[in-house]
Amino acid sequence: MNWYTSASQFLDQVTEAQRQFFQGATSNIPGMSGFNNESMRKNLDDSLSFQEKIVNDTLAFQENLARLTLETQKQFWQNYFSMLRNK
Repeated sequence: MNWYTSASQFLDQVTEAQRQFFQGATSNIPGMSGFNNESMRKNLDDSLSFQEKIVNDTLAFQENLARLTLETQKQFWQNYFSMLRNK
């Protein structure tokens, strides 16, 4: 089992636990019996889409930052050794 499969299974379990919680809440809490489950599902989907976009944007930022950091270090060491050779 790799990391992706483990994470996917974990997220599936979290989603199912959330679904069961809200189903239980809507059936047991007075005043929630008329709660629109379709609206709740749409809000959950919108929230997950927003979270996914944030994660993807954050990962892209980290990727660019790591690339920039490595390029800077590479340039630093190239200049360092070039300077020592030319003295």
